[in-house]
Amino acid sequence: MTFAVAAYRSDDESQLWVEVFEWLARYHEHDPDWADGYLAVLSGKRKKARIWTYDREFRTTWRRPDGSRIPLAVS
Repeated sequence: MTFAVAAYRSDDESQLWVEVFEWLARYHEHDPDWADGYLAVLSGKRKKARIWTYDREFRTTWRRPDGSRIPLAVS
């Protein structure tokens, strides 16, 4: 299996930060960190992207801002 890796570039970095903070507030009771929120929000922006993580909350708890599951690159 081949994976392409690229940095995400935002035309409006301040809006991206607002969206991540909104996501963090939504899941505050689970103590997410900035990276969790950033990946969840970016997953919502790039629907075909898959997240490479072994963090179990991405399977059990975290969702995209629209509430859909976050596709993972590893199972």
